[in-house]
Formats: sequence, structure tokens, C-alpha cells
Amino acid sequence: MSRALVLAVAAALALSACARPVNQVMVRSERLAAAAPVAARKLPRLSCAYRLTEVADLRADRNHAGGLGRHQLMLDDAPTLVREQLRKTGMAVADDPAADAATRQVSVQIKQLYLTQNQVTKIPVAVYSVQVDDQAPFVIRAQSATMNWNGSEDEAFEALSAALTDANAQLVATLNKGCAQPKG
Repeated sequence: MSRALVLAVAAALALSACARPVNQVMVRSERLAAAAPVAARKLPRLSCAYRLTEVADLRADRNHAGGLGRHQLMLDDAPTLVREQLRKTGMAVADDPAADAATRQVSVQIKQLYLTQNQVTKIPVAVYSVQVDDQAPFVIRAQSATMNWNGSEDEAFEALSAALTDANAQLVATLNKGCAQPKG
């Protein structure tokens, strides 16, 4: 056997031993809520009435949300995740009879929602385009890099949950600034 053939076989065996199967993990709202860091579990409340009229998922690949280590996050209903968190802030939803005609209308477009990584850092990203009534849309972006400790599934959920919570907290803070101003 030639030396080149032995080296090729050895390299192929070595690389196949390093390959790990990908673990596709479906992201569910109850698991995200449970994975949220303690400080992030309490969202701020709205200071005045807003009604969420739309949450649209405009991400290029709506089923994938990045991953961490061998864990690939699958996200098939991002609008429900965002809607559920915003309801916890006191925001009414489109069919809520408690919201009257004077309530400001909020439309959220999810532009990005994913988790990426490098050797030592994990970066969860959430980007929304938000429009209130007929005002110009504005962008909300949450991206807080943290240390990648062991690339576990729980760590991936915690990071994605933190990005969602941060984006929604930023949105509530921005909306609350408009509470002192009259509608229109």
C-alpha cells in the first residue's frame, strides 16, 4: 500500500470520527419562557393602550433560526412567539374587544430572528420593523453576544429567549415614550 493511500484512509477515518450528528430542535414558546434568564423573565408593561394588529414573519428562511454547536434551531411560528410576549406587556391583540377605536395600532414585521456563534461567542439576533398607526416604521434590534460555554441545547434556548425579551423590552420602552403624546 502506498504511503499516500494510507494517509488518505487515515485522514478520512479521523474526520469521520469528529463528525457529530446535527440535533434539530423545534423552538416552542413554553420552552423559551422556561429558558429565559431570571432577569429577562419580567417584561416591562405598557403605560398606555396599544393594539397589536399584525405580526408578520419576513425572514428569508422562516423555518430555521440558526443554532449552537450541533443544535440546529427550527422555528416554524415566530409570530406566535412575539405575539405571546407582547401580550404579557399589556398589549391588546387585533380581536380584543377591550381595545377601543382610539387605541394606537401596532404592526410588527420580524426581519431576523436567529442564533449564530463563533469559537467563544454566541450571538442571538432579533430584528423587527415596527409601525405605529400611520407613522414611519422604526427598527428594533437586539443582539447581545455572550460567552459560548458548552454549546448545549439549553444554552441555545436561553440565548434566543434573551434576544426576544430584549427586543420586546426595547419595543415597549419606545412605545411608552409615545404615551405622553396625543394620538395623531
